[in-house]
Formats: sequence, structure tokens, C-alpha cells
Amino acid sequence: MAQSNKNHDAGRNILVQGTVLAVAEFISRLIGLVYRIPLQRIAGDEGMGYYGYAYDIFSILYILSISGVPLAVMKLISTCRAKHDSLNQRRVVIASLIWTVLVGGVIGGLTVLFASQISRLVFGAQLADNITPSLRVLGSTIFFCCILSAFRGFFQGLGTMIPTAVSNIIEQVFNAVFSVLMAWILVARGPAYAAMGGTLGTCIGALSAVLFLIVIYLMYRPRLMNRVRRDKTSRPIPYSSLMKNITLVMVPVMLGSIVSNINAIVDSSLYSNILAGQGYSADLISTLYGKYTSKFKTIANLPLAMATALGVAMIPDIQTAYVKGDREGVLHNISLTLRFSMIVAIPSTVGLAVLGGPVVQLLFGDTSAVVKNMMTIGSTYVVLYSIQNVTTSALQGIDRMRDPLINSIITLGIHTVFVYVLLKYCDMNVFALVFGTVLLAFIMCILNHYSLKKHIGYKQEIVKTYLIPTAASAVMGICVYIVYRVFLLWLDSNAIACIIAILVGMLIYTAMLLLMHGVTEEEIYKFPKGSAIVRILKAIRLL
Repeated sequence: MAQSNKNHDAGRNILVQGTVLAVAEFISRLIGLVYRIPLQRIAGDEGMGYYGYAYDIFSILYILSISGVPLAVMKLISTCRAKHDSLNQRRVVIASLIWTVLVGGVIGGLTVLFASQISRLVFGAQLADNITPSLRVLGSTIFFCCILSAFRGFFQGLGTMIPTAVSNIIEQVFNAVFSVLMAWILVARGPAYAAMGGTLGTCIGALSAVLFLIVIYLMYRPRLMNRVRRDKTSRPIPYSSLMKNITLVMVPVMLGSIVSNINAIVDSSLYSNILAGQGYSADLISTLYGKYTSKFKTIANLPLAMATALGVAMIPDIQTAYVKGDREGVLHNISLTLRFSMIVAIPSTVGLAVLGGPVVQLLFGDTSAVVKNMMTIGSTYVVLYSIQNVTTSALQGIDRMRDPLINSIITLGIHTVFVYVLLKYCDMNVFALVFGTVLLAFIMCILNHYSLKKHIGYKQEIVKTYLIPTAASAVMGICVYIVYRVFLLWLDSNAIACIIAILVGMLIYTAMLLLMHGVTEEEIYKFPKGSAIVRILKAIRLL
């Protein structure tokens, strides 16, 4: 009974913290989508081009300096928390800040100093002078992002996602306001400086988030120091060992991120070169690829916020249970996280398959059959990537850091051959990338599941995790299609028909899920405002 109560509490914590983080992530993405509109109008296509070039370099440097740091700090803090080791919790904070200041200072400083040379080397002398101002600002941003990653990892390790969630929103709000403001102020000096104004917003956003988390940490510090003074049993771990542990956890995650970026580069290289050899025009190649990256991938990635957030929220509880030798707790947390990820991912997949075209038309004004077919064919990417995300987090939570990396390398090889064959011999143009994206996530799911079964005997429950959400989503999909068509014929407005169909779909899916007992009343109580949700559902006779 005691073990069951512990698992119940851990499950509720994952759902609460994951939901908080998912909502914050959704709000941040929405703000990011909105502020790009005025920024685009101020900077123009040329300015946004320089902005994009600088971000391409920034993304690589970001991975090298930051990728894996929050996870490493989170795991160390979770381990100390499981052992009631307050002394070394504090030392982990100090070690992580030393590590991030050093790495962020070196990489950020070198980027600022050699921005011109880097731009010239990567993009050529013709563009270098216009990219350099933005890249210098982003070099400073790396330093703040490094410190930010350490604080976020600390609070996540304590089992709370709220500081990270709030800091995400603060960062994006300041980013949005100052990107547009600084671009508007500097545009008079030319497109390159308008682009630099946009990157100044990014830098100020990161700084604002750092300052917020420093304030939160200072508020928490007296409680931590009080526990440190009472801790008479823990032995201090050398700072050098802690920084070594951070590096050992970070490196596989960083390499995995690099593999993912290599995959994107390989895809774009194969696609552009093979299609050019087949006689496609440069304009058509670029247009199709733009539809794939800026429309299909952008929309498909939106529903993944829940799986990503639940995966992050799950790691501290899994790490704590794993350190204590609580295998049942580890399995329960993984199973619960994957199940609730599927409750969101499966209907999102069906929704994109049915309404993908109308949604693209609503957001981007694109009515082409190409994007509609991309959404229909590639919609399963949402389910598969959600499973991949949760299982990768689970492996990281049980200290199997190398498994996701090895699985990514294997998947990259298979994916590359598959995409090459489709492009070269099947003349599938951009749809080869869509099929390749789905295959990549599918193989990662299989390999990650195999790794979890091998190391901890993990086996997922099927009925509530997959079958009931799929059945409820199928009913929803049929109803959504009918509602959309009826309102489109009646009102001749894609926007109104699409919005009404989405709202009806959400209600029908919720009703079917509850009627099929896919979610119980007890489980709903675990969510934020669960009591209020239960009261509403009872009032409308769904519970």
C-alpha cells in the first residue's frame, strides 16, 4: 500500500509539472509565432535572411555549449535529493555555475571576437559584413543561455517545473518586445542592423530569464542552507568530480543533438542535389522544401509540447526511484507518462490527417494539394515522435545515456539510405523527406523500446495507452470531417469551418475518451485544477 501511494504521488507530480511546462511551452511558441510577423515587416526579407544566417551558426554553438546541461544538473540534483544529500545539492549548483560560466564565456567570447571571421568562413565575404553584427549579439546570448540552463536544471532536479515554465514565458515576452522594438529603432541603418535588433531581443530575453531565476534561487537559498547545516552525514563531492559528471552526462546528449542536426543537413543535401540532377528548377526545389520545413514541420511540432514537457517532468522522479532501487516506481512512471502523451498525440495525429490542409490554409493561406498531402501522410510523425521523446527521456532517467545516441546513429544510417532510394529511384521529391521523417521516428521508437526492455524489463500497457485513444480519435476524426464540410458549404469560410470543427473535435474526443474509460476520475484529479475539471465534467454528465 505504501508503495502504491508513492507511485500515485509520483504520477500526480509528473502530470502536474508536465502540464505546467506544456502550457508554458505552448504560450512561448504562440508568442514566438506572433512576434515574427511585425519583425518580418520591419526587417524585410533581406534583414530576415541575415537574421536566419546568424541563427544557423548560433544553433550549432548552442548545441556545443548548452545541450545536455539542464539534464546533467537535473540528474545530479535528483540523485542528491533521493539520498537526502543537501550538502552536495549546494555543491552541484556551484559546480554547474562554474562549468557554464567557463564554457559559455569561452564559446560566447570567441564568437563575439571572431564573428567576422566565422561569418566569412561559413557564408563568404559577400555576406559576412551583414551577418557579423547579429552574430556578435548572439555570441553574448550564448553566455546567458549557459547560466540559464544550470538554474533550470537545478529547479527541475528538485521536482518543480514552475520556475522553468515561468522563465520560458518571461524570456519569450522580453524577446518579442525587444526584438520588434530594437529592429524598429535600428532599421534606419539598414537591413543588417534591423536583423541585429532582432537578435538583441533574443539576448535581452535570455538575460531577463536568468535574472528571474537568480531571484527565485536567492529566495530558495535560505531553506537550502538550513538543510545543509543540518546535514551531518553527507561527505562533500569534489567540484572537479561534479563538473566531470556534468560533462559525462552532457556529451552523449550533445552528440545526439549533433546527429539530429546532421540528419537535417543530410536530408537537405540529398534532396537538393538529387532533384537538381533530375531536372527540377531551383525555384521549385526551394519552394517544396520551404513547404516541408516552414509549414509541415512547424505545424506537426506544435502538438509535441505535451510529450516533451512530460518527458522532462518524468526524469527527476525516475532518477529518484532508480537511485533507490525502486524498479516498480520506474516502470510506473514511464508507463504513466507514455500513456498520457498518447492521449494528446493520437488525436493530434488524426486531427492533422483530417484537417491538416485547412489548418495550413488558415495559418499560411496555402491551399496547395502538396501541403495537404504532406500533413495527411506525415501526421503519424506526431505519435511516433512523442513515443521517441518519452522513451529517450526514460533511458536518460535510468542512466542509459549512450543508448539514445547509439540508436540515433543506427537510425541515421537507415534513414539516409531510405531517403536516397526514394529520391533517386522513386521520384518522390519532397515526399521522400516526409516518409523519411516518419521512418526515422518509427525506428527510434523500436530501438528505444528494446533498450528499455533489455535494461529494466519495460513493457507498455496497450488498451488504455493505444487502443482507447485510437478508437476515440477515429470517432472524432469522422465527426470533424463531417462538421468541417457542412460548415464550409454553409458559410463558405475555411477559417470559421476549421475553428468550429476543431472545437467540436475536442469535445467529442473528450466525451469518447471518458465514455470508454480511457481516463478515470481519480486520474483527472492528478492534473492541475483537477477538482474543477471533475466538477465541470460531472455537470455536463460526462462523469
